[in-house]
Amino acid sequence: MSDDFGKYLLIGFVLLFGVLIWRAYQVSRASPQWPSTQGEILVSRARAQHEDNGLRGVSKQEWDVEVQYRYSVNGVEYQNNCLQAFGRHYFDEQQTLAALAPFPVGATVKVFYDPGKPQSSVLIPG
Repeated sequence: MSDDFGKYLLIGFVLLFGVLIWRAYQVSRASPQWPSTQGEILVSRARAQHEDNGLRGVSKQEWDVEVQYRYSVNGVEYQNNCLQAFGRHYFDEQQTLAALAPFPVGATVKVFYDPGKPQSSVLIPG
């Protein structure tokens, strides 16, 4: 019985992962044609993620960007944290800070939003 549960759980995770990848793919294809509006950057920072490979003395550190912004569409205000459809990992702080350079806190930015679901948006289309 527990073997069956494990199989179903694995299938569920694979399906969920597939749906998430498919949605990101759809956003990446559609977002260049989305309308845009002005927004404001609320949070912009580099985050280190430390990963230990289990090998003595060997560790790897990856970096992520953390961005939060607000914008309004037809008088309704939204907040989002999606920089682009497919998130990137960076391997050093300099790369991460370079990716964040166009998005300092307080900056006015162009926000591309899904006209059918304005709460879905990106700062970098494609």
